[in-house]
Amino acid sequence: MKYLYGAAVQGIQNFIFQTDRLRDVAGASELVAHICTKAFSTMLGKRWKESNQIISAAGNIKYVFNNESDCQYAVRHFPMTVMTTAPGITVSQAVVAFAEDEKDFCKIVFELEDKLRTGRNLPSLPVTVGLLGMERSRHTGLPAVEDMKDGLIDASTKAKQDKCNTRGLCQKSFFGDDGPALDPKRIAYEVEDITGRNDWIAVIHADGNSLGQVVQAVGHDPECFRRFSKALDAATVRAANGAFKAISERIGDGIIPIRPVVLGGDDMTVIIRGDLAIPYVTEYLKRFEQYTGEGEMGKILAQGRQGKGVFPEGKNHLSACAGIAFVKSSYPFHYAYQLAEQLCEESKRVAKQALAETDGRKALCKSCLMFHKVEDSFVTSYADIVRRVLMTDAGKSLKFGPYYINSYDLSATDVPEGSITIDRLLELCDRLGSEEGVKTGIRRWLTLLHNYDGRAGQHLQRLLKNNKENSSASQLIAQLTQTHHGAVAAYDVLTLFTIMNQETK
Repeated sequence: MKYLYGAAVQGIQNFIFQTDRLRDVAGASELVAHICTKAFSTMLGKRWKESNQIISAAGNIKYVFNNESDCQYAVRHFPMTVMTTAPGITVSQAVVAFAEDEKDFCKIVFELEDKLRTGRNLPSLPVTVGLLGMERSRHTGLPAVEDMKDGLIDASTKAKQDKCNTRGLCQKSFFGDDGPALDPKRIAYEVEDITGRNDWIAVIHADGNSLGQVVQAVGHDPECFRRFSKALDAATVRAANGAFKAISERIGDGIIPIRPVVLGGDDMTVIIRGDLAIPYVTEYLKRFEQYTGEGEMGKILAQGRQGKGVFPEGKNHLSACAGIAFVKSSYPFHYAYQLAEQLCEESKRVAKQALAETDGRKALCKSCLMFHKVEDSFVTSYADIVRRVLMTDAGKSLKFGPYYINSYDLSATDVPEGSITIDRLLELCDRLGSEEGVKTGIRRWLTLLHNYDGRAGQHLQRLLKNNKENSSASQLIAQLTQTHHGAVAAYDVLTLFTIMNQETK
């Protein structure tokens, strides 16, 4: 018998965004990566073999033990290793025994995932509790363990600061480990270093699509599964490198207004200057498709199970979706990330629904993104934001997304009916700034639309009449106010225009 061991780090994003200090954010990200790689292998010592490592990234570990005693050692010792290395993090574990001649490794992996989901519901004793009368960190409220020059810090924050390798994480995200050395003077150490002409920043979260379908196709062989995991991680890093290089001209030679948070597996999370968010994530999504279709990854997807390929339409690459939360620099990162994650999930849901209505559920979901600008102090879910902010009293929706990318080779520009591409969105945004009076008229129309549907219609008719002689402006107004599936694009276009052009500094 062999034993597939799995460990999943719980509450990664809560741990990373426990404070809004960029140094602590970077240190927390490094700690999570360390737990899944060096901490696990160091704990096993001579028991560890690289050939048995299946996955080791993004808070997930899958490892095949050849005997029961080594597996029992990991189950007993790894949780304590995690909680002492990174106080505040907990880990769920599971084990599935299988015969050495097992033909379908994929079945074992899915059984392990089911057990890990169950394990997340089991309570664990935190190691960061303290007595009521203890001094506490002013940033986290947890018991203080050390008095630093900038105040008291707790055990979790101390571990993050001790492990902080901001330059290493930025090097990996911007140029790659084999790229040119990153000048430390160009790293953003404070939130103020990320803001530009205005105070808007963005938290981006991107996640791969159809991984369950891919695992079912390639996971029948442990070695193929291991190759797939390594190739996926490499493609994600290359996509982030390519996205940075594509927008580097807009940054110049000063401080780079991007702070990577998570980069590994199929996940990417960054904090970035607001006006750079859409161009950056668009390049990332395009290059993610490109690099997952090349080299080792492309071969694995093309072969699939029994050489039939993974996707029936013959696309030998993956796609991804992203969510962008535009917030003020003083807004808590933790809530901004939650919104970005929910936007990413919503873009996946809508894209898969559109796919099911056309090509069928086994086809490859198209890469797309959704975004939202937070303009109030309410901390709510995206579903509540849709009801409270993006729905008018007359029942018209202002939630127009998701917005789709053109394929990396620009050969596939088809999008679901009624949707538009990101390139088209940026074009509308540029035209809004060039047509005098249209922006003010659209903003007034949106204001009236929320409460006075009749007056909004009258205002729109006057706006079209006043621009009757200007065919370009009339066409733009019609495109912004035209309804598709009960939604209009005007709100998103105006939001993006403000973020990219507003000057408050």
